[in-house]
Amino acid sequence: MAATDDWIIEASGLINQFGSNRVHDGLDFKLARGRVCALVGGSGSGKTVLLHTLIMLREANAGSLKLFGVEIRRADEAVRQSLRERIGVLFQGGALFTSLTVLENVLLPIKEHGQFDPHWLKDLGMSKILLAGLPADSANKLPMELSGGMVKRAALARALALDPELLVLDEPTSGLDPIGAAAFDDLIRTLSDSLGLTVLQATHDLDSIWRGVDEVAFLGRKRMLAVGTAAELAERDEPELQAYFRGTRSQAFWQAAQQAPLPIHSLSHQSEPQLRNA
Repeated sequence: MAATDDWIIEASGLINQFGSNRVHDGLDFKLARGRVCALVGGSGSGKTVLLHTLIMLREANAGSLKLFGVEIRRADEAVRQSLRERIGVLFQGGALFTSLTVLENVLLPIKEHGQFDPHWLKDLGMSKILLAGLPADSANKLPMELSGGMVKRAALARALALDPELLVLDEPTSGLDPIGAAAFDDLIRTLSDSLGLTVLQATHDLDSIWRGVDEVAFLGRKRMLAVGTAAELAERDEPELQAYFRGTRSQAFWQAAQQAPLPIHSLSHQSEPQLRNA
């Protein structure tokens, strides 16, 4: 098991509800430093609600949440703000400011929270744009002038602006063609490996789920039903997992997993499985 200091996220007994509608009921989840994790589940399972809770956009109705070892309920606003600055977020659709250029979008969090010499701001912003795989000439373009894939990368550049330790992505490859989605997955893996980023991404992309992550966290029955590789979850007996990982759309991936070894980044973590029974 990971050491206590290696847990980036530790959620225990989380309850999220809106009025009488309980979305999560006693949810437990841990994410270790340096892992790339896909958060999946059926429609209405509360993936976005959980992400918003984990990045402190909303507070759980009950339960415990630790980020970087800090109990959120006991933290004052100054501490919470310092924690937010350690998290980079890519929202669905990118959520770029349409009236600002790519560079201006990237520089917003740096100007708001960073303490840098103004003379270095442009160079710093450009470094993030290039890190996200965008060409230099995209810096002065407005979001409407970008392709869908470039918008995602611009939003990623902004998410990387403050050198986060945790990167949270909400449907990062939705709307992208298969080639663009695969390239984005490769970029996230490269960033995680080279920068030591921990990544949590809500996704429906089967390529990402089967090939691009270290582990999959499956939401079901208002809690975290299981955590493990896609191949491991496909072997579970729960009907929700069987339908998701061995259904028609996943069948080819599951069959390939039976015939080929897991990717190297998955094999490197086989000594520390995180399967948990409901």
